[in-house]
Amino acid sequence: MDIEDIIQQGETKYVEFKSWIKVNKKELMNILTSEAVGFANTDGGIILVGVEDNGEITGCENYDEQNIIESIYDKTIPKLFTDIDIIKIANKDIIKITIQKSPEIVASSKGVVYKRLGKNTKPLYPSEYTSNSIKGFKGDYSAKIIERTTKDDIDFTEVERLKLKIQSRDKDSTLYQSDNLTFLKDLRLIDVDGDEIQLTVAGLLFVGTKDSIAKYMPQSEIIILIYNEGQTEYHKRLELKVPLVQAVDRIQQFFEDRNGIQNIQMGLFKLEIQDYPINVFQEALLNAISHRDYESATSIFC
Repeated sequence: MDIEDIIQQGETKYVEFKSWIKVNKKELMNILTSEAVGFANTDGGIILVGVEDNGEITGCENYDEQNIIESIYDKTIPKLFTDIDIIKIANKDIIKITIQKSPEIVASSKGVVYKRLGKNTKPLYPSEYTSNSIKGFKGDYSAKIIERTTKDDIDFTEVERLKLKIQSRDKDSTLYQSDNLTFLKDLRLIDVDGDEIQLTVAGLLFVGTKDSIAKYMPQSEIIILIYNEGQTEYHKRLELKVPLVQAVDRIQQFFEDRNGIQNIQMGLFKLEIQDYPINVFQEALLNAISHRDYESATSIFC
């Protein structure tokens, strides 16, 4: 959406206006930090500095982008990274600060935690922290809609990969014959409201683009560590930040390439015994992926 259209719509859960000319600059840095913390603890958002509360564009002068970035970074725990863009409208500079949702609770360096409530930023108290955990979500967590995702967050190559998996495992299924969006909707991987399409948690994990997974659920990264027998230090590491079907396929191939076979003579017959049964490995892998808390900030280690 064009930045002028965003301004015309006013402040929202994802958009905050801040004046550059009406506030002491030291105080403004504290305000920007509080707003950034609020967005990080909710669903992310943008701060437009140089825009008044009523949408009037007054612009910014004599600003230091690096100083703003470092100020927010220095005033937050854990350190919060932000992106800054300068947008010129009617010969006036607007500072656009973009904040991503944090996988863990962020506080100001003064120890205050904020959260976005509608178009306002409010303090978040310790008793409310548990609402960020999976235990606080009522219902099917995999069907939870990830706000701000769109059709552009869907990797349609992964959609085809998923269709082929279903076709190969269930010859009688007609599900894979549907058009892509109907297919995704029937599996509850997307939510469709008019022309608006949003991914669910399951949808992002199965058919999200790599960039979208990194943005909205970086904790779904799968890390494989390989150890030699008797060693306490791993000698190979594989990191996967890709949709689940692709990840499982790559991990299984990785495993099979290293799974040795022993030949055992049993009378007249020779038996081939794998070092590790593939079905046991598959069960362990799927348990590690499916039975974890996806609100946790840590990666999946196998």
